[in-house]
This record gives sequence, C-alpha cells and structure tokens, in this order.
Amino acid sequence: MAEQQQKNGNHASRPAGSGAAKRTTQAAGETPAGLNETWSGAGASGILTRRKRQYLIAIRTLPGFAASPANSVHETLKQMEDVEILRRLHPKGFKGLGAGAQPGAQEIIVVRMDDQRAETLRQSAPPHVVIEEDARIETGMSMFPASLAAPRSSRTAAAPRRRREVQFQVLGEGDQPLAGAGVTGLGRSFGALAITDQAGTASVAILDAEADLEDVGAIYVQPAADHWECFIQRPILNPAETNVVRLRPLSSQRLPDAANKPADEKRPAWTQELMGLGRLAAGLTGVGVKIGLIDSGCDNSHPLLRHVAKGVDLTRGNGAGDWTRDEIGQGTHCAGIIAGTGDSALGVSGIAPGTEIHVFKLSPGGRFSDLIEALDQCIERQIDIVHLGVSANQVSELVARKIIEARLRGVACVATSGDEGGPVRFPGMVPGVLCVSAVGRLGEFPADTHHALTAIPEFIGSVGVFATNFSGAGPQVGVCAPGVAVISSVPGGGLAARDGGAIAAAHVVGFAALVLAHHPLFRGVYASRGEQRVNALFELVLASATRPVFDPTRVGAGLPDFREVAGMGASNADAWNKTMQNLFGGAKEGLGERFPPSVGAPPGAMALMQLHAAGLI
Repeated sequence: MAEQQQKNGNHASRPAGSGAAKRTTQAAGETPAGLNETWSGAGASGILTRRKRQYLIAIRTLPGFAASPANSVHETLKQMEDVEILRRLHPKGFKGLGAGAQPGAQEIIVVRMDDQRAETLRQSAPPHVVIEEDARIETGMSMFPASLAAPRSSRTAAAPRRRREVQFQVLGEGDQPLAGAGVTGLGRSFGALAITDQAGTASVAILDAEADLEDVGAIYVQPAADHWECFIQRPILNPAETNVVRLRPLSSQRLPDAANKPADEKRPAWTQELMGLGRLAAGLTGVGVKIGLIDSGCDNSHPLLRHVAKGVDLTRGNGAGDWTRDEIGQGTHCAGIIAGTGDSALGVSGIAPGTEIHVFKLSPGGRFSDLIEALDQCIERQIDIVHLGVSANQVSELVARKIIEARLRGVACVATSGDEGGPVRFPGMVPGVLCVSAVGRLGEFPADTHHALTAIPEFIGSVGVFATNFSGAGPQVGVCAPGVAVISSVPGGGLAARDGGAIAAAHVVGFAALVLAHHPLFRGVYASRGEQRVNALFELVLASATRPVFDPTRVGAGLPDFREVAGMGASNADAWNKTMQNLFGGAKEGLGERFPPSVGAPPGAMALMQLHAAGLI
C-alpha cells in the first residue's frame, strides 16, 4: 500500500483502506462529489445508509503516557471494515513537540466513517488518541447582510410555486454592459441571485409568484471588476420592463481623501496611509521575505501579480497547478495587497512587492487536513510569514498543534478574526497567532454601497475610522487593519473594492514583511529562525499600534503605524517609550533609565534594549 506523500507539494497518496472497505466502496460505487457530508445513498434494500464524514486520527503526547506508534493505530484501523483510510499525513519539518515524542507520533491518519462509528471510537480510545472531524474551511464573508437574509424557521417550507422573473441590466462606464455582475434580490423570506450575461442582463427569480415586489427589501449589485458595487434599499421595481442599474467606475470616483492629491493619481491609497506606510516606507520592498498565502488561490496572469510563480492546489488529489484558478477571488485580492508590483495604469501597488509569495489554495473545498498539509509545507519551505485567510466554525486540536509547531520553527502566522460578526473564529483564536480584525474609514466609498452598512455607529472614531459589524470580536484580537472597500487585484486582470477580515490580515502581513526585511533586529540578534524571532516581530507590530477610542475586543492594540515602529526611523523618543511600555506592561520614565531584567518580559524585549544601548535603534 502506497503511504508516502508525493513530492513537489502534492497531497499524500490516498490508500483505499482495508480490503473489506475497499470491496464495499467498489460494489456501491464512489459517492458523488458534494454528497459525502449527507446521506451516502440507498443500499440494496432501499434503506438510506448512515451519514459518513471525514475524520482525523492522531497521537498526542501526554505526560506519563507512552505514545503508541502511529503505525499501530493504522494497523488497527485497517481491521475495521466500516472505516475507509484515505491518506496519511507525515510531518515534513519539525518532528515533534515533546522530548519524548516517538518517530511517527505526529503522523495524522485521514479516514471516512459514519458518525456512530466515530463516536464509538472516541469513547473507547485511550486519552492519547485524538479523533476529530476533518471539517470544511471557508474563505470570505457571507453574501447577504444578516438583517435582510431569510430567517431560520423550524417550520417546513412550502414547495416553490410558479416563479416570478424580474429582469435587470447592469451598465458601467459609458453605458457599456457589464458581464459577470451578481444581482441579488433580498427580502424577509427569500434571497435570489443571478449573474449577468454578455449583454449585462440577468433574470432574478422570486420563488413565490404571488409575492408583492414591495417585499423586496434590497437589490445588491456586485460587479466583477473595475466598478463600485451598488446596494439599493427598498427599490422600486418594474416587473414588466428591464430594470437598469448603472455602476460608477472605480477610476472616476473622487473621494474626499483625494481632494488635495494630484489629478493624475488614479485613487487614494488610504489604506497604506492609515498605517503610516508613506515616505518612511518608500523604497522598502520586503525583499528576502517568504510569505505563505493560504487562501483561495491566486491569478498570476494579473498585471500586478505576474511575479508570483510558486503555488500548489491542496483541494485536488493530484496537487496540480490549478492554484492559479481563483474561483472566489479573495486570494488574488490579498496577494495584490501584500505584494502587487505596482502599475501606473492601474494606480495601485502592494505593501511589500519584493516578497516571495508561495500560494496554497485551500478554498473552495479544503478541509482541516489540507490546512495541516499547507502549514507543513510552510515549515519545509522555511516560509517567514503565513497569511491565514481561511477560517472555520469548528476548532481543531491538530491544526492548533501544527500552528504551534510552525511558530517554534520561526513561521509567523497572521489570521483573520472572521467575517461572521460573532466571536473570533478558528484559527484566529489559537495562542501565538496574530489575529486581525477589519476596520473601515468613512468617506472612502460611495454612500449607496454595502460598504456603508458595515460601520457600527457607536464605534466610529474622530478621524472616521470605524469598527465593522462583520469582524469577529474578542480578547484574542491582536490588531486591526483596513478591511472595508479596499481596492486590489481580482481574477481576470481588473480591480475591485472588497471587504473582509482576510483583507485586513493581508495588510498586517505586508506590514510585518517590511519590518522583518528591513529592521536591524532581524539582521543581528534575530537573524536565525525560531520562536523568539516570531515573538520579536509581533512585539514590534503590536507596540506600533495606535488604538481608536473604542472597544479593544474589536480592534485589539489598534492600527499598526509604520512611523511608530521603534528602530524604523521614528523621530523622537515617544516611539521607544511606547514600545517599552507595551513590552513590559507598565510606563517607563525615559530612554536614560536602565530597565532590569523582568521575569514576565517577552523574549524580544531585552534584545531591543541591547540594540538601543548599542546605538543601532
């Protein structure tokens, strides 16, 4: 049985499991894609079989317990006829988290079995065996605003009757039809979506033919690229004619922030200005830093991203070069924020265009096992900073363990806090991850867009920076960054304004890449990879932050400001004093004070003081 992982970033080989399980699979036929998570189909008797899911099984090292080799667990599973072994994940980099870890103890076995079998195994397994669901992971925020989405109901919905079709045409600059635009009708009891054709037309079906068009609460039009979206509340619709929606091009929108800028500047880079990435960061490119983009892929045919040449699609069994096909668009958008090379025709550029991007496509279709594989490859490739643009509504001990392992090997993980508007989502809650929430700024988008509905009125700062109603909130949030109406690259070669926590995290990844590449701390004391280098990097980012005057559970330490990074050119002692205050948790008198070693001080604090004493920062 082939059990070794394929080389060059591909998935591990996927054995069929035990002979009996294999014969059962062959007799019944493969379950069609998309049905693995539901009923697996009718058996010969016509009775539905039990639901099957994917699960992860591994060994945890516990004090006082001698960990069994993973091979013994594998052999036991092979004897179970109702357990199908799919593959085995072998660690590529760091081989264990404890001194007593045995060879193979960190291996993870991916299986498929029904829920009853999984529960039986959980109850009978010893405490050092982990059995958890190999759950799906997600990217991006939900399509519909929560206030207008159809409510959940315990009643059985009536079968749809005759449909009422409402015709739309979406026009852009010069009244040119816009193909590929999403037109969504939202109401209290329905939500219907259609995509425009080459003529810019779409037919949105309302399920109940007798529904009054006044029940349509809003029409949400999302262009594929190069235009602002439009969110029309309480629209007046004509069922007998084509309803025309005209969108403004991004290039023509003169927002307040651009009032004092040269006429030839296409659009304001307000997101970078908000983080102090102006003249001080000019000429800094982040060259020499490797970034792992764990997201939905990256269209490297885009003019801003043609230098992105390394990637793997971990949602496919063969690990083929499908990583350049980004069906969701979030990965391409985040890649442009981090490392877009800049183009005068497009008028945008990335924060750290000199970084080397490694793309790990995990969405759509990825699972926890694929995320573990991606993190393992980041360790193997010696990635410096990982952008975790994916999240899940479940928690995985094995994913958390792999993130901790990556940190010990010098891989800094930056994650979104989530886009569901509730608590911080996994893996942003994992200790050691720098969790990022999204903020926006008033005046950076037209008033008739959905961007305007993301602000929380009671959390708007004096300069118009606001907390968002979609970001995950909690004490795990480390910092915040722009994540509303951010203009960046999208698949197909255009630009789009998007919202999301992953977009905010991409700003922090680019910011951290500049610090890692150009700060003297990482050319001396922390030139070597390791956990202390990650600690020092995150300390500098956190200490540079300026907090808006509202709830820290929504913004953490605040917005990182490159001008406030100690040692990167700050002009006065305030930045240094602030850094020391954040590192030690208490106010200090000034630069002349000699700080005694503190048991509670973070590992990078003493190194910062030593560099300052030597006149290096």
